[in-house]
Amino acid sequence: MSDPVAARTLSLLDYAVLALYFGVNLGIGWWCARRKRASSGDYFLGGGRIAWWAAAISFFATATSSISFMALPAKTFQTDWLVLGSAPAQAIAGILVGYVFVGLLRRLDLTTVYGYLERRFDRNVQLLGGGLGILLKVIGRMAVVMLLPALALSTVTGLNVYLSIVLMGVVTTVYALEGGFEAVIWTDVLQSSVMLGGVAIALGYMAAGIDGGFGAILDAGSAAGKFRMVSWEWDHTQPTMWVFAGMFLGSLFTQLADQPLMQRMLATADVREARRTVALGNVIGMSSSVVFFFVGTALWVFYRAHPERLPAGLANDAIFPFFIANELPAGVVGLIVAGLFAAAMGALSSIINSTAAIVVSDFQGALQPQASESQRLRLARLTTMLCGGLATVMASFLAWRNVQSLWDEFLRLIALIGGGFPGVFALGLLTRRAHARGIIVGVVASIGVTAWLQAATRTSPFLHGFVAVATCIVFGYVASLVLPAGARKCDLRGLTIWDRTKK
Repeated sequence: MSDPVAARTLSLLDYAVLALYFGVNLGIGWWCARRKRASSGDYFLGGGRIAWWAAAISFFATATSSISFMALPAKTFQTDWLVLGSAPAQAIAGILVGYVFVGLLRRLDLTTVYGYLERRFDRNVQLLGGGLGILLKVIGRMAVVMLLPALALSTVTGLNVYLSIVLMGVVTTVYALEGGFEAVIWTDVLQSSVMLGGVAIALGYMAAGIDGGFGAILDAGSAAGKFRMVSWEWDHTQPTMWVFAGMFLGSLFTQLADQPLMQRMLATADVREARRTVALGNVIGMSSSVVFFFVGTALWVFYRAHPERLPAGLANDAIFPFFIANELPAGVVGLIVAGLFAAAMGALSSIINSTAAIVVSDFQGALQPQASESQRLRLARLTTMLCGGLATVMASFLAWRNVQSLWDEFLRLIALIGGGFPGVFALGLLTRRAHARGIIVGVVASIGVTAWLQAATRTSPFLHGFVAVATCIVFGYVASLVLPAGARKCDLRGLTIWDRTKK
């Protein structure tokens, strides 16, 4: 039988650091709330006051989460760096998106990317996209982002799971509610600094605990093959370069269909700043992935040098939180635990605000177009509060059910439901012939093919997105050629890459 993992209780100094961290987040929300917001567009896009570099950091914070904080070091602790290819695949795709497609969307003066779908296809496609976006982010990603760090911290520090969830949920909801998008951006900047600063401090302690420091980490990791990064094998079940090539193609439109990410570029002053935001956000994301991978290798070298410090029975995803709780001094532990909370809260606040934007701009805009600005702002605040509360309740419920073994399947389900929808944006931007009826066929086909892929094959999960998007594109385009388009005639000027207008 494995020995139980002994939890180290946080010190008073650690709790003081955490309290300071949460207090600063609330303070930023209060500071941003003092600025007048005369419209819902201001509440969702910051009224043109957002610096592009801050939007880029927020882009990174939105794409990164507590899952990355724990899962990437755990992966390279256990194996090697073969999965590193996912980082440049996504980043290069994102940079390409920034310079090819972002300008087109930015010139349309949108609040959400789903507004593009209404102009290019029809209102039903817009509402389908918005509904899937809410379902996947609020019911799916938010609960997982909150629960996984809470479980890890409970394992290694004894910090109550429900207390962690409620702290993240309540504080994030309050500052997002009061300060709107502007508060989300500036808390993301703070949280990214805390997260990356905490990781840097932890790496310093790892190196100090090994004879030879960073040089010894590089030497030991290289000798053990821990830095193996590239595989050219023709194997679709493993993280090979061919799999990442497919991931790159799938990622091209995945970012475009992600409202929390694209909201950052929509909030910038002009097209040039929008492109910079997306490009820099992806560069920071790729660089941070390399850092997180190196943390896992450093942990492996550290515990190989000190095997007596690593208990049996420790869950792999808890390896980095375990090091934080047991190898670092009081105060520093609180700072880096704050970094773990920050990784979760950056993603949470972005999803909360973007969900409110979808509800007000897409749903209320379509179903109650005569609503006044005060009514729109009231719905925005109500949606923000309900979204944060629902995610907190869902994460707490899953913690109570103790269903950790379902995480992988749960995430597979999320990928299954919405994985192909970015293909709708590809059909809209790249073709003139695609129409609403055809793309609905494409979405349904992508769900069916992805379900078969997951059930009947051992294809690498890195390739699932590409297959889903490609299926949506192929079936959607063919169906658009075969099926009648319907009565609506769409003026495509400025809506495809072939018909762009300059402003």
